[in-house]
Amino acid sequence: MDESIKKAFAELPELITVPQIASATGRSDSGVKNWIDTYDDFPGVVEVKDRFHLRLRRDVLTWLTEHPNLLDARRRGPQKLAERALAARPASEFLTVKETAEALGVSRESIQYYAASAKPEVSSDPFPPAVRRGTSSLRSWPAVRSWILRRDDPLPSSPLPWEELRTWLLAVYDLEKDDSAPGLDDRGFTYAQRDVLERMRVAVAQGHAVPDGWAEEVPGLNLDAAVTPDASPVAARRLTPSQLAAELGISLGSIRGYARRYPTGCRDPFPPKDEHSARDVEEVRSWLSRSGSMPSGGV
Repeated sequence: MDESIKKAFAELPELITVPQIASATGRSDSGVKNWIDTYDDFPGVVEVKDRFHLRLRRDVLTWLTEHPNLLDARRRGPQKLAERALAARPASEFLTVKETAEALGVSRESIQYYAASAKPEVSSDPFPPAVRRGTSSLRSWPAVRSWILRRDDPLPSSPLPWEELRTWLLAVYDLEKDDSAPGLDDRGFTYAQRDVLERMRVAVAQGHAVPDGWAEEVPGLNLDAAVTPDASPVAARRLTPSQLAAELGISLGSIRGYARRYPTGCRDPFPPKDEHSARDVEEVRSWLSRSGSMPSGGV
């Protein structure tokens, strides 16, 4: 740990706030909150004063000492991460955090950081979600790979002429389409084809206009096969509003509007949410289809 951080902590009171932790470590408040959300062993709150949650300074400093990678920006975001993602060929298409980190040559804390800092609630292009399979928590490697490549080449939020959007959608495909030994995802799509699907999903979710039928120019890209219950990077039966928007290619505002205009009790109410504000994705998909609200070209 940098001596300047230890010195900064030495100047803090015994009970400290999130802003004080952020100031001492050179992070933002949201960065510290990501640590709190991601790590179950982060020191707990011992007192609440006004609106501030207070933690013991010594406990936080000890915890940071035990997690040195969090204070090393080089470990969290290597400049050649996209190159590593392009070159990696893991043995399985679904990986644990440890296996994902090993494939990319980064620490496990790096993967946890990406997952915490790009949640659906705060990002229009969230880090691929994990699902439980037996006793393991796994993520789709092709989806993670595509996310990392988009992180290196993000889609502008402003409207784009179709030719510019098309160039972005096909950026990785054009690079890899002639690969003689392409990686394959769990549905038989090559990594290059899967990247096109992932980029289409993000573009539609962010409100960009994607013409019907344009993907026919990508050989073997069967959109009917892509629009299945497991079409998301990792299948999930119930999704939050932000996840639903990304999955179905509609805006977050549209979901909220449908829920408000078609409440429980009307002739065809919008599917209800649970205690976590999540809805059954197939119920919502069916409702959008029968109401004529499903966007064309959505993935």
